[in-house]
Amino acid sequence: MIIYGFKGTHLRTQELPGVACPACHHSHSLRTSLYSRYAHVYWIPFFPFSKLTAVECGACQSLWENKQVPASIAPAVREVQQQTSHPYWSWAGLAAVVALLTFGFLAGIRDHHTDEALLLEPRAGDIYTVRSDSAGMYSLMKVRRVGGNNVELVANEYQIDNNSPMKELDSPEKYSKEPFTLTRLELQIMRRKDQLTDVDRP
Repeated sequence: MIIYGFKGTHLRTQELPGVACPACHHSHSLRTSLYSRYAHVYWIPFFPFSKLTAVECGACQSLWENKQVPASIAPAVREVQQQTSHPYWSWAGLAAVVALLTFGFLAGIRDHHTDEALLLEPRAGDIYTVRSDSAGMYSLMKVRRVGGNNVELVANEYQIDNNSPMKELDSPEKYSKEPFTLTRLELQIMRRKDQLTDVDRP
């Protein structure tokens, strides 16, 4: 169950000198308090979405909140709002999500470049994850020998619906005893067509 909701935190309380109270007309008794409203998930602040305002007169105890603020004092209140920012920590959850997505994207790029480098220089023992003709099915090919432009491989005789089949399929008895040969170029073409999706070098 995902626990989420909204919370508020006090930002600042600021006097409004020279601004007359609409109720008692005292000119040095108003002060405004600002609060930040933010969304949270599992009590982790994700992002702020509004500022709440309360204006109180210290002389007559009159109180106005948000849209109730009289037009005569609204410009002074807006100025205080514009000078007040939401706290940085109220963006913590969103910042964490962006950081994780960025890390995953960069890790994917790095893994892609590593696979390309390994495919350019194949070695005996390399294992290729291949997408099968069946929708959503994956299997493995293992390099037995490399000679010049030719790469001798054995195919795994099993398929699973997991794009990371190493853990379940990489055992000697699951590979065919009959090798076959592909050229380096053919392997590169399989990679470009996304038929060869991953390269592992144990």
